[in-house]
Amino acid sequence: MSDNEQLDKLEIDRLNRQALSCLASNRQETKRLASLTLAASDRIGYQRGSAHARLNMLSVLFHNGEFEQSEAMCKPLPVLFQSLNDLEGGMTASVCLGAIATRRGDFVRSARHLDNARKLASQIPDSLNKFSLYNRLGIDAISRGDISAGPRNFLLALDIAERFGTASHRVNMLSNLASCQHDLSNDDDAIVLLGEALDIIRHEGLYSQQPLVSGNLAMCLLATDKVQEALQEITPFFDVADIDPADKAFIYSLGAHASILLLKLDDAEVLLNQAQQFALINDDHEEQMHAWLVRGMLDMAAGRTRAALVALENARSLLNTTRNPFYQQQIFKGLASIHAKLGKWQTAYLHLEQYQSHVESSSKSARDSRLLMRHLETEMKNLKVERDSALEKQAAREADNQKLADLNKELTHQIHHVNSLQSSLQEQAFHDHLTGLYNRRHFETCLDAVLHESTGHFSIAIAIVDLDLFKRVNDTYGHPFGDEVLIRFAQLVEANLRGSDMLCRYGGEEFCILLRDADGETAVSKIATIAAEYHALVISHGAHTLTGCTFSAGIAEYPRHGATRNVLLMHADTALYAAKMAGRNRALVALGD
Repeated sequence: MSDNEQLDKLEIDRLNRQALSCLASNRQETKRLASLTLAASDRIGYQRGSAHARLNMLSVLFHNGEFEQSEAMCKPLPVLFQSLNDLEGGMTASVCLGAIATRRGDFVRSARHLDNARKLASQIPDSLNKFSLYNRLGIDAISRGDISAGPRNFLLALDIAERFGTASHRVNMLSNLASCQHDLSNDDDAIVLLGEALDIIRHEGLYSQQPLVSGNLAMCLLATDKVQEALQEITPFFDVADIDPADKAFIYSLGAHASILLLKLDDAEVLLNQAQQFALINDDHEEQMHAWLVRGMLDMAAGRTRAALVALENARSLLNTTRNPFYQQQIFKGLASIHAKLGKWQTAYLHLEQYQSHVESSSKSARDSRLLMRHLETEMKNLKVERDSALEKQAAREADNQKLADLNKELTHQIHHVNSLQSSLQEQAFHDHLTGLYNRRHFETCLDAVLHESTGHFSIAIAIVDLDLFKRVNDTYGHPFGDEVLIRFAQLVEANLRGSDMLCRYGGEEFCILLRDADGETAVSKIATIAAEYHALVISHGAHTLTGCTFSAGIAEYPRHGATRNVLLMHADTALYAAKMAGRNRALVALGD
C-alpha cells in the first residue's frame, strides 16, 4: 500500500488495529503504520483515527524509553477520547499514562490512571486494548510488590491474547507469567512456561522476542543452580545488535552473574560494564538496580568489600522505583553479608531481619500464587469449554445466543460486526506462512460473512485454481523452486484483484479467489487475464528458470449455483475437476442452477 494512497475511515481503523497488533513483536511496523494512519486521518479530518494513531506512536516511544515525549503526546488524549465518546481509546490512554507513572516509581499516580482504565474497561468488550490493560495491571502489581494481583492479570491477558492476539502476544504473556513466578521463587513453574514460550518462538519464527525469553529462562536456571545451562542460554545474544537496550542490560547482567558463579571474574567484569552502559541508555531503573546488585556480587567475589557495599547501597537506593520481591531479598541479603564481613554486626543483623521479612512475605505470596494460578487455570478452562459449546449452538441455529453473549460479550460483538463489515474480519485473519495470503480457514469464515452480507442483493463469484503439473515442478527443480512459483503466482493474482476481492491459499498448489459484485462471466474474464499473465511470467530461482506455466480453474456463482459456502465450494471444485479432466489449462463454470 502506498503511503500516499487515500484511505477511508474503515481502512484507517483497520490499519490502526494492525499497528496495535504489531506492537508486541515489530515496533518498526507499528511506527510505520501509525505514521501512515496519522497522515491519512489528518487529511480527511478523522479525529478518532488520528487519536488512535497517536496512541500507537506514543506506545513505541514508551517502549524505546522516551518517556517525556510519550507522556507529552498522551496527556491530551483522555479528554479527546471522552469528547468522541470512545471508551476504548480513553481506557488505552489511561493505561499508557499509568505505565509511564509506574516506570518513574510514582505508584500513587499510576494507580489513579489504572483505576480509571478499569472503570472504562468494564463498559467495553474484550480486545487487544484490554490485553494491554491486563498486561500493564500485572506489571504494575509486581512493581508495587502486590504479588497476588500479578498472575491473575497476566492470565486474563493471556486469555485475550489467545482469542484476539497473535503468537507474539502469547509469548509476551507466558514470559511475564514466568517472570512473576520467578520473583516468587516458583522457578520450576516458570521454566515450564518459558519452555512453552520458546516453542512458540521457534515454531512461528518470532526471534525478536527470544532474547528476553531466554534471559528470563537463564534467570530461573541461575536460581536453581544450573549455572552453565543459564550461560549457554544467553551467550548467543551477547553480540546481537538488534536488541532493546533494556534487554541487553538484562542479558549482560545475567551473563556476569553466571560468570561470577563460575569464578570467571574477568569475563564478569567485561559483561557487567556493558550491562551498566545499556541500563543507562533508557534510564531503566530496574536494570540499573540489577546491574548494581551483580556489581556487588563481583566486588565481594574479588575481595573488594567496601566497593561491594557501595554497589549494594546504590542498588538499594533504586528500590523506591520498584518493589520487586526478588531484588528486595537479594539486596538485603547482600547488605547483611557485607556488613557482617566488615564486623558491623548490629547493622548486618538489621539487614538480615529485613531480608527474612521479605522472604517470609514472598514465601506466603508464592504459596498463594500457586493456588491462585491453579484456581484461575481451572476457572478459565471451564469458561472456554462453555464458550466453545455455545459457539457450536450459535453456528447451528444462525441466531443470537444469549448464553454466548453472557460468556463472551466480545465474541458476540465481533460476530455482529462480521455481519456488516468485511474489514473487521481481517483483524482476526490467519495467514499462510509462505505466500502471506489468507489461509483456507479464514477465507471460509470471510466467505460466510460476505454471503450473509449479500443476502441476494449482489452476486459473488468463487474460483478454485489449481496450478497445473505442480508436482512435476517440485520433482524437477526442487521444493524451494516450487515455493517461488507459489509466491510469484500469489503476487500476480493479488495485483489483478480489487480491494473488495479476496485471495487465499486453499492448500498445496490450490488457491481460491472471491470476487464481490461479479457473476460467472466476469470471473471467466478475470481468470483469463490472470492465466495470460501467468503463462508469460518468467520465474527464476537459483540456477533454474521456468516460463509458460498454466493452471486450471473451476468457477461457481452466488446465488446461481448455491446459497451457502459448502454448496458454492462444492460446485467450484466440481468445475475444477472437469477442467483438469478436459486437459488442464482452462477455466470452466459450474453447470446448472
